[in-house]
Amino acid sequence: MFIERSAGRIRLARVVFVAVGLLPCLAVVGWATYLRSTAHRDAVRGAWEKAVGLPLEIGAVEHPRPGVVRARRWSIVTAGGGRRLELPTVEIESAAHEDRIRIDVARVDAPTAAMLAGLGREWLRGDVRHPRNCVVEVADFGWSSGGPPEAGAEAGGEPTSPIPLRIECVARGKTRAVRMVRRAAVEDELRIVLAVDDTGGRNGERIEVDATWSDAIPLAILAAAAGWDAGSIAATGVSATAAGDVHASRDGDGWDGSARGRLVGIDLLPCAERVKAAASGTATVIVDRLAWRDGRLDDAVIECLTTAGWVDAALFDRLVIALGCKPGPAATMSAALPTRAFDAAGCVLRLRDGQFDLQPSPAVPGGLASTGGVPLLQPPTAAVPFDRLAWMLSPPAAAFVPAAGPGAWLMSILPSRNPGPSEAGEKTTNSAARARERGF
Repeated sequence: MFIERSAGRIRLARVVFVAVGLLPCLAVVGWATYLRSTAHRDAVRGAWEKAVGLPLEIGAVEHPRPGVVRARRWSIVTAGGGRRLELPTVEIESAAHEDRIRIDVARVDAPTAAMLAGLGREWLRGDVRHPRNCVVEVADFGWSSGGPPEAGAEAGGEPTSPIPLRIECVARGKTRAVRMVRRAAVEDELRIVLAVDDTGGRNGERIEVDATWSDAIPLAILAAAAGWDAGSIAATGVSATAAGDVHASRDGDGWDGSARGRLVGIDLLPCAERVKAAASGTATVIVDRLAWRDGRLDDAVIECLTTAGWVDAALFDRLVIALGCKPGPAATMSAALPTRAFDAAGCVLRLRDGQFDLQPSPAVPGGLASTGGVPLLQPPTAAVPFDRLAWMLSPPAAAFVPAAGPGAWLMSILPSRNPGPSEAGEKTTNSAARARERGF
């Protein structure tokens, strides 16, 4: 028995084969080619630039898993055409209301810290432009200050073991929060919470900041993130580091808060240049207690210690004239020299009734400074009005009131009244608990 063969049926079978088998294959190949094309890379870069608000550069784009985009050689392009925050690999996974970003290695310097801090502030106040939550996970995070390697690093500058960092940007209703956790020897944490009520505006918002950081951070990076000017950032030096804890809040025009910590490796040379003077040495500042209310100092106990060094004669005279310090016998012996050298120096500053009590440090016998065992500078016999310290830090040509530099800044935080028992610490110790109650 013979089966009738139709040419039409054969053509139909061939067309169906091509349509069902070959065309989907060609479509997949075409789509895969597009995903590896420059046009797709530029489309991804444009979408990310719109979300970040900064120009980006991407070397290659991959899709390792459904819903995940991986970028190679990712960097932010500066206005001058340079690159900032160069990352070898970035993965972004998007869900319904959250973006999760994974980064292998990241090193942050002062300019990058200032840029990232600006992005954080923009996210806190940009509920319309940034409606989605965001979680950033960095497998190996470190600071890059241009100075010596940070603690726990090898001679080559790389840490002996990766230190992870996690950043969470979470919004709930009209409350938005940024939380940063770095797990080194202990867990360090920074939490910033912004809550806005129905009235809106500055008077209708409350900001709470809680930070506990035991792993030393380059002081220049902290200054840049806080928005200091370039001169103040340079005055911190490349080797100075800071660690401690801060609790602060603002529900009006002024900040209330308290802090304690330790600043290590402060180079006196750039600090002295900031006040039009010259000095040499390395200082350590130990903040035992610091509290402020409505943006003004309320309580302070600060100890300053300095290794062997010198100050120029003009700065030494400013210490004597402005603060009322007494020259010691060693000052008489070096009166004809342009500098006053010392083996060690230190003092303890205490804020009392709107004035500073300046006393020698227990770690430095022989007054505020000594050389060869002979006192160079003795403390004042009475408490020092706060504005005299501002005058001491002002340029020599300043007239009437300090109008610029560190002296002008100190004048802006003068105690506005004789403080009683400090309330700032009481107002801020529960800020972390309030943030946790909100679920952050």
